[in-house]
Amino acid sequence: MLTLSLAGCTSFSPVYGDMSGGGLASARFNFAEPSNRLEQVILNRLRVAFPNAAGPGDPVLRVVARSTSPGAALSDAFAVGTPVNVGVQATISIVQDEQTLFTATRFTETAYQGGKLSPSNLLSAEGTREAAAESTAEALRAAILAGYRPGMVSTQPR
Repeated sequence: MLTLSLAGCTSFSPVYGDMSGGGLASARFNFAEPSNRLEQVILNRLRVAFPNAAGPGDPVLRVVARSTSPGAALSDAFAVGTPVNVGVQATISIVQDEQTLFTATRFTETAYQGGKLSPSNLLSAEGTREAAAESTAEALRAAILAGYRPGMVSTQPR
């Protein structure tokens, strides 16, 4: 009897589901067109994370991403190749009626072994940039989950 009465006093809610994220289950975004491959990779991941169909009155989510080349590698221990640092920095803006509702910037830095044959080197560089973009997209998704709520009023200074 005591077990049943205690069970009635507790409640569990799913971490991932319709009730998680304080209303983000209903978040809908119109995604702006990407201007480069990194933005396309990030937007593709965010489209999966926020799949609800958007209407004309819903906010626009814009991504501006670029590849960076952080300083020299910390090690040159590879006799054949050279570590090459690669970074991706991206900023998202959620805009509605020309008013910025939310903005966040995140970055990922990583490296690959360069100095290989040209085709292999080019593929390594591109693959590393795309992996960094996917990691940056996950960080941006987490920033949206933490800081954005549908229907919120701009928190940005005018």
